[in-house]
Formats: sequence, C-alpha cells, structure tokens
Amino acid sequence: MLEPTLKDIYEARSRISGAVRRTPLEKCLWLSEQTGHDVYLKLECWQRTRSFKLRGAFNAVASLSDSERRRGLVTASAGNHGQAVALAARETGARATIFVPTNGSITKKARIRAFGAELNEEHATYDDAAVAAVAYANDTGATYVHAFSDPAVVAGQATVGVEILEDLPSVRSIIVPVGGGGLIAGIGTVAKSASSSITVVGVQSTQTRAMYDAFEAGHVMPTDIGPTLADGLAGCVDEPSYRRAVSVVDRMLLVDEDAIPAAIRSLYHFDGVIAEGAAAVTAAAIMTGAVRVEGPTVLVVSGGNIDAALFGNILASG
Repeated sequence: MLEPTLKDIYEARSRISGAVRRTPLEKCLWLSEQTGHDVYLKLECWQRTRSFKLRGAFNAVASLSDSERRRGLVTASAGNHGQAVALAARETGARATIFVPTNGSITKKARIRAFGAELNEEHATYDDAAVAAVAYANDTGATYVHAFSDPAVVAGQATVGVEILEDLPSVRSIIVPVGGGGLIAGIGTVAKSASSSITVVGVQSTQTRAMYDAFEAGHVMPTDIGPTLADGLAGCVDEPSYRRAVSVVDRMLLVDEDAIPAAIRSLYHFDGVIAEGAAAVTAAAIMTGAVRVEGPTVLVVSGGNIDAALFGNILASG
C-alpha cells in the first residue's frame, strides 16, 4: 500500500471490526450554545485503549504476514500508539517491544505493560525513543509499526472519518488534534472524498507545533518540543505524513498551553468526558476563538489517558 485509498480505508474498517469500537458522536450543548451552531464530540477517548490509535495499529498488525508477526513487533510512542500495538500484538499472538520517553505518562506506560508488551523507557524524548526503536528493529529483525506514517495505520485511523460522515452527513467542519498527522490525513481523505466543502482543521499547542511549522514553511523542518500537557502531540513529522496532511487539510492552528486545562475541565464538568491534553486542544480552539464555527462541527476527542494526579490537579485548579 502506497497511499491509502477509500478502498483501503473500507477494507481496514472490515478488518478491525470486532476489535475496535464504533465510538459515539454526541452533541456538546455548551459549545453549541457558545457558537450558535451544532457542535458534536467524536469520543475516541471511549475506545478500548482510550485512544483512536487502536484503529490504525490493529489494521497495520492484522495486515502483516505471519512471518512478520513472528519476528516480533516494535514501535516508538508517546504512549497511546504503544498501548494500541501492545493490545494488537496480544490479540494476534505476537510479541511487542514499545519504546517510550522516560518522562512519559505513568498511566500510558502502565497500560502498555498491562497489555503484555515489553517497555523500554531509557530515552529522554519521543524522537530519541523513535531512533532507538528503529535501531532495535534493524538489530533484531523485529517488524517496525510506525505511529503515524505507515499507510496501513493511516487507513485504520481514517475509519474515524467514515463513522463521522455516517452519523452526521451534514457535517461542515471537522476539527482534529494533530501529532504526527496520521489521524487528520485519514479523516481528511474521507471527508474530502465525500465533499470538498467539508473543512478539515488541525490543532496543535504552542509547545507541540511540528506540523503547524511544516504548514507554515511548506516543508518539514526541525521543531523544538517544549513542556506540554498535550504529550500525545509531542513528536516529529516526516515528509510522507506532511504531504498526506497538506493535501486534505484546510488549516492548521495553534492554541496556547494555558488554554488546555480549561478545556479539560469544561469537557469533564459539562459532558462527563475525561480528555487528555492532546484531545482537549480541539475544544480549546473553539473556547479561545482560534477557530470560528459556521455550521455543524465535529471535534475529535482523540484520547482519555491522563494521569489521575494530573487530572485531579487540573480540576482543583479551576
């Protein structure tokens, strides 16, 4: 598979059926009232691994040959993709080794271990962990499952877009958190195939701006990642992922880090939704006026894996 087509996406949907939940699309009353338009939440935080990442990882792992799985699987992850590969490995009888940053989420690392994968947390940043994971694959012959650039992963993530369009055919805008870009590329492919008038907007934080900087520059460029609540967005972007995203995304924008806790609190208080920082940036974009809502709009709430102590502190601080 070179670039995922609609055929690939619908085959992915069939392949992951039964392993992945169809997540709800629920109207967000407070944001609908604030904007004067219907706003909906696509609750991928209620996925089996509490993140959309299971869709792409399971499709990629299920697409491998038996010999590729027997060699073992390896990946680098800020946490959610690692959980997804760990669960997919367990359910297909493969071994998995997950490289994560040393200071990564305690909750995400614990869940990776719970799914039976071996965890390597010796490297300070996601980028360092990714380099080490590739080296491990080269040294051991393990099969590398890329977090966002593998076309099979993108095809799996795109099934989020299929469900949105089935549940809300009148959607005019889809607002998506962006890390490496696999999710928004997949959703954008589905949305633009349905109607070129559907606006696809990507959101990063000021401390996790690799894709935003690539859009601004017109090419991938080195970007420093700072301390962030949106750890799921704190990674690099490669050229294939950038090219996929730029072809289907209308706009990339940034929200300030200090807008993320307020969005986490509001999603919990008004909707009972536990969203991690990376998932809350979409709500923050509307709350701060970074994006203007002009018709039925869907916010992808991409994950809910937030450390309990951090979540409690965010709620208490409000």
